[in-house]
Amino acid sequence: MKSVLQYMSKDLPLIKEELPLKEIITIFSNSHHSVLPVVNARNRLIGHINIEDIVYFFLFSHMDITFLEKMPSLIDFFSDTIENVDNISPIVFAKDVMRTNVFTIKETDSIIKAAIRMKKRNVHRLIVVDIHQTPVGFISRNEICKALLI
Repeated sequence: MKSVLQYMSKDLPLIKEELPLKEIITIFSNSHHSVLPVVNARNRLIGHINIEDIVYFFLFSHMDITFLEKMPSLIDFFSDTIENVDNISPIVFAKDVMRTNVFTIKETDSIIKAAIRMKKRNVHRLIVVDIHQTPVGFISRNEICKALLI
């Protein structure tokens, strides 16, 4: 049986729930991942952060964007404030922006089980966890394809 452990990506930065926004953005900028797991003090998975959520949904709501599109003169006014993450970073933490609907797979599960779970949940990747629910990697559709070809 081909296991998830054999094919998963293992270079996985973990985001602590108390990590400030500026540090989260730094981790994303130094990583090729667009989604990272959020863990508690015991390194147990409690959520995930998607970089798109930070960029698109955290900085402006849909209403804000609609309003700013109608009032282009205000965009420059808000740009100076928003472009400096230090203005919002000290008061926003990972636990404030994370999502809790995390799709996982155990590292001991089969590649086929991972493929079925991705199809069922309509996702492109799963966070791989060990027996303690600590994130240890990712498995994506690409890794599953590689496993099926070998």
